[in-house]
Amino acid sequence: MRSQRHLHILFVDNDESLIGPCTKMLEKLGHKVTGQSHSLNALRVFSEEPDAFDLAIVDHDMPELTGLELGERFRRIRPGFPVMLYSGRVDSPTEARIAAAGIGHVVLEPVSVDQLEGAVRAALL
Repeated sequence: MRSQRHLHILFVDNDESLIGPCTKMLEKLGHKVTGQSHSLNALRVFSEEPDAFDLAIVDHDMPELTGLELGERFRRIRPGFPVMLYSGRVDSPTEARIAAAGIGHVVLEPVSVDQLEGAVRAALL
């Protein structure tokens, strides 16, 4: 069953080849997506209009700011803002840092549309 709530999602991945397919998956679920390929640009876009977004989905392994660092900055600007990290793998020390930052939603790639929908729903709870 598809979610009835349509979200505005900030999707951040330094691999530009992934932004298009992931955006299409999220749009298929009915969401509006703003894609960014640079973490600092994403931070600027978010800081200009933090209330414009319902959720951020960020790749963990990025230059400049990691997904965790970016998520922490989003949450400093807008406390409680839901952030979902995704990555090919997450080790135990990183899992501990994610939990300590209050970002409890991690999805491992590759991800299907159904897995992504479930992860988005869980991130908003």
